[in-house]
Amino acid sequence: YLVMRHMRGGSLAERIIRGPLSLDEALPIIKPIASALDHAHKRGIIHRDLKPGNILFDEYGNAFLSDFGIVKVSEATSSLTGSGVIGTPAYMSPEQVHGDQAIDGRSDIYTLGIILFEMITGHKPFRADTPVKLMMAHVLNPVPSILDSRPDLPVNMDDIIQKTLSKKPDERFANGHALAEALTMT
Repeated sequence: YLVMRHMRGGSLAERIIRGPLSLDEALPIIKPIASALDHAHKRGIIHRDLKPGNILFDEYGNAFLSDFGIVKVSEATSSLTGSGVIGTPAYMSPEQVHGDQAIDGRSDIYTLGIILFEMITGHKPFRADTPVKLMMAHVLNPVPSILDSRPDLPVNMDDIIQKTLSKKPDERFANGHALAEALTMT
């Protein structure tokens, strides 16, 4: 089992409910999570179920990644929880929707892009009336521009979101470090 310290600051899901975050609020949250993912990915660990409820805050407002319950060790031949489609539909990468067994850290990068989109716009990029339609939106629908909801944001932030949410893993940021570096330039 896994033991984790008590997080008194609530979750990112609770913060998003209050409305969109400014870049000054969002970036200090997302960058350390990208770095934490980079650390996990270098050790062959893929989270596979990132969502705002899994990003917790301590009493000082520092963000921590939690709930590695359906983690996959990338060098193993099977996941820790079995095979098939695993994850939360609103936050699944296209390769997760396909049930791809060759999922790597770029799947988590995609999901972190969904979370960042939601943090700064107040809504998810894809919406549908059933989980299956929502999953297919990740595969088929173009990613809307964050500038449609937040024209006050810099264009390069939209470029970062678009790259992070590319349908093709090879077109995304290679790792959490690369994403964190790009966000530093914003």
